[in-house]
Amino acid sequence: MLVFKQAYQLIVMAVAVLMTASVQARELVIAFENTLQDSSSLDGKARSQMLVRNLKTVAVPQAMFLIKTENLDSKNRERVALYSDNGHLLVNAGHDHSLVSKSDLYAYEIGLLKANRLLAPFQGYKKHIHFSYLHESGDASIQRGLIEFLQERGYQPAFTGFNPARGIDNYIDQLYQKKVRNNRRVDMAALEKAYIQLMLEPLRQQDEYLFNMLGYSPRQVLVIQENDLAAYFIVALVDELNARGWTMVAAEKALNDPLVNPVALGGWGANGYLHGLTGLPELPVAYPRLIGARQAGVDRVLQQLVPGFIE
Repeated sequence: MLVFKQAYQLIVMAVAVLMTASVQARELVIAFENTLQDSSSLDGKARSQMLVRNLKTVAVPQAMFLIKTENLDSKNRERVALYSDNGHLLVNAGHDHSLVSKSDLYAYEIGLLKANRLLAPFQGYKKHIHFSYLHESGDASIQRGLIEFLQERGYQPAFTGFNPARGIDNYIDQLYQKKVRNNRRVDMAALEKAYIQLMLEPLRQQDEYLFNMLGYSPRQVLVIQENDLAAYFIVALVDELNARGWTMVAAEKALNDPLVNPVALGGWGANGYLHGLTGLPELPVAYPRLIGARQAGVDRVLQQLVPGFIE
């Protein structure tokens, strides 16, 4: 009887663990990159205001904004303050050039320190740094030196992981801006439907792959370009994510939780956390981000759902 009782307790505990995993399995962080873009069909500040308002509408608790500070003039400081004052997490993404283009450790350090100084006055900045694909493609000696530099000064890692949808929304927005400049009509309802499908299908595929590998769905990060279409469509996008079983979680919670972010245990060492979960190497990143068959596939969806959008 005692053995049976112990076995039963073990089964209950196992079920509880699985239920906990299933609850956490569909958690998602929203991250915005290429932030502080210039005005386009929307004024830059109006775009940020719309984005913040719409994030609040769909109860996103805390998004992550990757900030390069070279364009941090007075108007853009107001935009960063808007993100910060509404509880979103600001992440140091360097000052000027893409970090992968630099070739010496000193240049990395200066850029990150300059960005840190400019972001320090904002309450939403907690010394998180995202240095993009340095770990996947950088020089090993520079990587080691930079990691030591960051650890000694108390910086924290921010990850986005490999996101197969990344860049798709930028490409769609470029096509949209061209239509607006040429004073051509756009079926926004149809474009919203295509945008959501193109953003979420790669996420679904990746989640399915990871679930089959791990037996559960790890917390993920959806990277979105901070552009006009994001401001217009973020409500419908998050609504669809919720309908598919995803729960939006605070970026800071994910970054600081060592159970789902093994990077937090070792300090740095990866752009994402999937290596710590799977034991597999980080997936490589190809530049440009939208090329060949991938763009052709996007074009097919746009032609089907938004006839006349691609000219």
